[in-house]
Amino acid sequence: MFVVGLDLGTTTGVAIGDSRINHPSQLESFSMRFRKPHEPFQMAGFNIEAWLTQAFIKPLPQYRKPDLIIAEAMIPIAAQKSDDAAMVAVSLDQGLFNFCKRFSVRLERVARSTACVHFIGQGRKRKGTNEDIKQLVARQCHLLGYTEVILPKAKRDQSDAICCWDFGVSTYARRRPAGVSLLGGIA
Repeated sequence: MFVVGLDLGTTTGVAIGDSRINHPSQLESFSMRFRKPHEPFQMAGFNIEAWLTQAFIKPLPQYRKPDLIIAEAMIPIAAQKSDDAAMVAVSLDQGLFNFCKRFSVRLERVARSTACVHFIGQGRKRKGTNEDIKQLVARQCHLLGYTEVILPKAKRDQSDAICCWDFGVSTYARRRPAGVSLLGGIA
């Protein structure tokens, strides 16, 4: 199963890989911005839809068409940092939905706390700030071999996307990626 994990936000984290990877380093992850600060918020949705189409569908796609896109669920609009961030989040979510509907790609959303409980064993239950949880997710990505180093704060969206990807593979593909160490051993 070919899975794409997304952490939608002002800076969007992306994790792309097959559920049957032989080693965690075969997972590709990066961050992207789909809207420049001076552009209207609708550009975020337009640009993510265009990027997904170009990367997975167009005549010479960079990747094969995903079987599943798993995205971190959008936090409530009232909890967003600003009105602009809320509008960008809604626009990104709409662009993602449009792509999945148009090309018949399965779309699943996961609450951040659910993905974190799966990935690091603790979600909202842990006392600490959002940054503490993001740091733990980044460390776990490094410990499992998904990243070569613990990603710095500016690239934590990639860690969150990897967390979503891993959750999607374990939950929907019903397998653990090969080569990922579990409790000191190798799966």
